[in-house]
Order: sequence, then C-alpha cells, then structure tokens
Amino acid sequence: MATLTMCTALTSCSTSEPGSEPEGGLPPDYVSRFWVEREVMVRTLGRMLTEGDPDQVVENIGDKRDRLLDARILQETDAGYTVELDHDEWRTEAVHNSGQIDGALADAMYFNEVTWCGETVTGEEFVDAYMDEFWDTLDTNEEYTASITDYVDCGDGRP
Repeated sequence: MATLTMCTALTSCSTSEPGSEPEGGLPPDYVSRFWVEREVMVRTLGRMLTEGDPDQVVENIGDKRDRLLDARILQETDAGYTVELDHDEWRTEAVHNSGQIDGALADAMYFNEVTWCGETVTGEEFVDAYMDEFWDTLDTNEEYTASITDYVDCGDGRP
C-alpha cells in the first residue's frame, strides 16, 4: 500500500530535472524533490545489485522491471545487471512518463533490502530515511549527488 501511495504521489507532480526551467517560472537551478528521491533510489538499486544476487534483486522488482530495462536505467550485461547513472543515457521516452520510472524504482526499493549499512532495512526505509534527513537542506544537484553517494556508501550523507 505504501508503494501505491508513493507512486500516486510521484505521478501527480512535476518531475523536472535540475537545470531545466519548468512551467511556473522556477529558477534554472531548482532541484526537484522527485529528482532527489529518484537519484537515491537509482544509486541504492545500483548498490543492491553489487551487494546482493543481481538476478534476485531484478526478479524482486516484479512486472515493472521492464520499465527500467526499456528506459535503459537498468541494463543487462554479460556480467549481470548494472544501473546507468548518467541520466542523459536514459531513454525515458520508452515509457509513458517519468512517473512510471518512479513507480518501478519504488517497487525495487519496496521489494529489496539494504543489507550493507548495518541493520537490514527495506530499500524504501533507506530512501525515506535519506529524504527525511536531507531533503531541502542542500542547494544544487551536485551537492545532492555527493550527499547521496556518501549515504549509499554508508556515510553520514554530509557533503
């Protein structure tokens, strides 16, 4: 139920990327909450693939994994699976809207666990903890990227 609620919330709002100026006159350096949350989920999924059984992690995503594969966020390689961190390489046009990507990432977090940073928690709890602590505390996507990278690597998330 929490995943459904999160997906509904994510698809009902703008998901503008940092550096673009969405309608409504927001500044070009505006950092969207949805971008930050998506970045935490993508980087966490990448770490899940390296820390756990990649086939099991991908299987746990369920039917929505195809959205991540179609958008090339999740890629199957000869060595298994990898996550593409470069947003410019994503094919978001391959899915109906970015809300579908967020929904698939939310399922990946809901149905997989973070096992490498002490106590095992769901990916959803891990992402929520980051958002509760850091959302609206940094100013740029670069600061958030550094913070998220540190957090996913079991640091304190402070850039």
